[in-house]
Amino acid sequence: MDKPNKKKEKVQEKPDKSVFTTEATAYLSGLFTEFQQQAAKYQKLTFQCLALEAQLELAEKTLCLTRDHLAMTIQQTENALPGNWEPSFKQVRFVGIRLADACKKLLQEQGKMTTEQLLEGLNEGMFRFRTNSPFREIHAAMLRQKFAKKTGSSYLWVGEPDEQISLRLRVVKPTETSVESNSVKEGTTRTAKA
Repeated sequence: MDKPNKKKEKVQEKPDKSVFTTEATAYLSGLFTEFQQQAAKYQKLTFQCLALEAQLELAEKTLCLTRDHLAMTIQQTENALPGNWEPSFKQVRFVGIRLADACKKLLQEQGKMTTEQLLEGLNEGMFRFRTNSPFREIHAAMLRQKFAKKTGSSYLWVGEPDEQISLRLRVVKPTETSVESNSVKEGTTRTAKA
């Protein structure tokens, strides 16, 4: 019989929720308002980030296309005044190119390079890293490559010296951030056409 009495005492100890104070209500209201503002800010920043990512991808593809078209046109043009095109081409030669191919090209040219030297060469060619850990990306790209051998802190070119390297463009894979998944995440739905 002691047990039912204890339960009754515990139920009676709970505070009455029907009594409201201005201080508690205002405090919770302020926190909730801040929460809503932070959620809206996060959604806006996510939208801006994805919009910039799309613009960057488009600019990268356009630059690659223009670079390749200009190089082809320069080769095919006869009787034109020679221009000093090489510095400009060298400045953007790794835009849109796969990391392994860019490293392969640098190693073929230099013969032996450290990770720091590879990073410097990639930056000079305007390679865009996908994370804020470029050394980790370089290391991952160089794993199991037949054209290079790691010796200490350097990579050594072991491919053919006059091998023609095709610089393949990086392929962008569809991510979860497609238009359809965003509309579902934001709580909107699409209505079916009648």
